[in-house]
Amino acid sequence: MGPLATANHEIREAERFEQERRLARLVEPRRLTDRLLNQLEELNLEDVQLVPDDYEPTLAELRIHLTGSAGVERSLIDRLQSGMRTAELIETIFSIQEIIAPPTLPPGTLLEEIEP
Repeated sequence: MGPLATANHEIREAERFEQERRLARLVEPRRLTDRLLNQLEELNLEDVQLVPDDYEPTLAELRIHLTGSAGVERSLIDRLQSGMRTAELIETIFSIQEIIAPPTLPPGTLLEEIEP
C-alpha cells in the first residue's frame, strides 16, 4: 500500500470513528433514560416515595451525557438527583426523552390518518 492509499485509509478510519462517536453520544442518553424509567416505575409500583441514593451513579452518568446536549436545559439536568420524589424524577426523565428523542410518526403517515 502506497503513501496515498495509506493516507486515504487513515482518513476513512478517522471519519468512521467520528461517526461512531457521534452515534454513541445520541444512543447512550436514550439507553440510560430507558433503563432509569424502568427502574423508577418499579419503585413507584412498590410505593417508594423518594429515589434511593444508590441511583446516584446512574443519574450522574446521565447528567454527564446530557451536559451540552442541544435543547436540554441545565435546569432539567440539575433535577436528575437521588433523594427527590420518584414521580417527579419520572416526569423529568420523560421531559428529557421528549427533547433527545422526540416521538416520530411512521414513514408515510399523514396527519389526517391520526386525527379523529
